[in-house]
Amino acid sequence: MTKRLAPLLTLALCLALLTAGLAQASVELRFLCFQDRNECQVYADLLARFSEANPDILVAVEVADEGEIEARMAAGQAPDMARISDFQALAGHYLDLSPWLSAELSAGFPEVTLEALRGGAEASGLYGYPDALEVVAPFVNISLFERAGVELPGADADWPGWLDALSQVAAAIDMDGEPLYALAVDNKDHRLAGPAMSLGAVFFDEEGALTLPAADGMREFLGLLDGLLDNDLTPADTLLGTGSAEGYFTRGQAVMYICGSWKAQAVAAAVGEAFEWAIVPSPAGPEGGASLAQARALVGLAGSQHPAAVARVMAFLLEDDNLLEFAARSLSIPAREDLAAADIAFQTDDTVAAALNDFAREVPTMADSAHLLDLHPQAAAYYAASNEHLRAYFRGELSLDAAIAGLREALALAAEPMQ
Repeated sequence: MTKRLAPLLTLALCLALLTAGLAQASVELRFLCFQDRNECQVYADLLARFSEANPDILVAVEVADEGEIEARMAAGQAPDMARISDFQALAGHYLDLSPWLSAELSAGFPEVTLEALRGGAEASGLYGYPDALEVVAPFVNISLFERAGVELPGADADWPGWLDALSQVAAAIDMDGEPLYALAVDNKDHRLAGPAMSLGAVFFDEEGALTLPAADGMREFLGLLDGLLDNDLTPADTLLGTGSAEGYFTRGQAVMYICGSWKAQAVAAAVGEAFEWAIVPSPAGPEGGASLAQARALVGLAGSQHPAAVARVMAFLLEDDNLLEFAARSLSIPAREDLAAADIAFQTDDTVAAALNDFAREVPTMADSAHLLDLHPQAAAYYAASNEHLRAYFRGELSLDAAIAGLREALALAAEPMQ
C-alpha cells in the first residue's frame, strides 16, 4: 500500500507545484477605460472571453475619466493600458508595441491617427490604435423632401446643389406661420470646419502647425451661412450660440441639420414616428466631402511591467470579429476603413442602425486633415477662438476678414508656449 501511494503522492505534489507555478506566472493587467456610452462594459466582456482562452493573463477593466488617468499616472500608479480621447494628455507615456505586434495589424487605420500617437510623422513604432470615431455628417428630413416634391440630391452633390434643394423644400411647405429653415448648424466645436475643408480651407501649414494658412474655403462656407441668415433660411440663435440646432431638426423646423454620430440615438428618440429622417453623404466641395472625425484610442502605457501581455491583449482586440462586435454593441463607428465600409449589425433599432452605417460610410472618404484637426495640440484653442470670432461675425460686429484675422491671431498666441 505504501509503495503504491508513493508515486501518487509524488504526482499530486508535482501537480500542486505546477499549479502554484502557473498561478504565480499569471499576469493581471490594469486597464483604465474612458467611455462615452457603454464601451468599457463591452471591453470587459470581450476581455473575459480572452482570459478564458488565455488564463495566464487577466485584465481588470475600470471606468475612469481622463483626468483620473492622468492623476494616477502622476501619482506613480500607471495602468498597463488605457482608452483615451485626448491624445496629448498622456503623450510621451505610450508603450511601443511594435516589438510584439506585426505592422499588418495597423493596416487600414488612418495613418495620421497612428502618427499622432507616435508623436509625429518622423517617429516610428506602434503606440496604440483608434478603436472608434465620432463622425460629423448631415441629418436630413426625408419626409419634408417628399412633401415638397423635391428630389433628394445624389451622393456626389455639392454645396450649391444641396443649398438649392434645401431652399426649394423650405419655400414649398407652409408651416402654419412657423418658419421652416433650410439648414440648422450650431456654431461650436468642429461643425463648421469640415465644410470649410471641403471648399478648400487649409488648416495646417507645412510644418503641421494649426495656423489656418488658407482660409478661402472657410470664407466661402461662412458666406453661404450668412446668406442663409439674411434670407431667414437658417436660425440666427444657433449661429450666435444661444439656440439648439438639434431642437429645430427634431421639431421638424429644419430640413438639414449638421452634427455627429453621437446624436443619432437622441434624434431618433426625440423624433419618434413624427417623420422619416436619414444621414446623407456630406455635400462635396473641390476638396471632397465635408465630414470630420473625433477619435478614441486604445494605448499601452510605457510603465507597464508586462508589455508582451499588453501586446497579446491588443492583438486579440484587433481581430476583425472583435472590432466589429465592439462597434456593434457600443454603437461606435470603426476607424478601420474596410470595416467602416461594411454593413455593421449595430445592436439598436433599425433607424439608428441605418444612420450609424451611413455615418460609417463617410470614413473612407475623409481627408487626413479631417482626422487630424481634433487630434492637434491646438484643437481646443482653435475651437474656442473660432466660436468667439465667428459669432461676432454673425452678429455683425466683425467683418469676415476681421473675424478670420482674429482667429489666426488667437492660434498664434496659443502656439507660443509650445515653441
